[in-house]
Amino acid sequence: MQKKYWSYLVQIKAWIYYLDIYAEKSFQWDRRIKVFGAVASSSSIAAWTIWKEWSYIWGVIIAVSQVLTAIKDYFPFGRRLKILKPFIDELKILYIKIEYDWFKVAEGEVTEKEINQLLFDYKKQFSEIESKYLNEEILIENLEYRNLADQKVTKYFENNF
Repeated sequence: MQKKYWSYLVQIKAWIYYLDIYAEKSFQWDRRIKVFGAVASSSSIAAWTIWKEWSYIWGVIIAVSQVLTAIKDYFPFGRRLKILKPFIDELKILYIKIEYDWFKVAEGEVTEKEINQLLFDYKKQFSEIESKYLNEEILIENLEYRNLADQKVTKYFENNF
């Protein structure tokens, strides 16, 4: 049962790192879209007046930036950011609780039955948190993010346990 508990502890930490990476990448995409829209709108108006012979190009740039501005709320990046931050925060609290109890488990202070109950309680809490934030959002698995998260988890546990 100790191995099972340890595996769950590692799994939750991996989830936290994975979601942190997902949130960071979503933030970067959201910021790129906003910056493109702002720069395109501002610079295109100025450029249009300066280079009238290329006005159709600047018209297209302005149109694209306006379309991006209009539809950016439908891109998943902004929505993800709104749910990932509180989701990660709650998972971090859950992880702290699991890690705190790990030391009792590792020292043999709790029975197999109590370990099983702890795992059940933590899995139930995780499921409630996940349902709360991912009920209407789907996170497509990203292998690159998962590999980065696995590297961070390995380093974390090498340094802390």
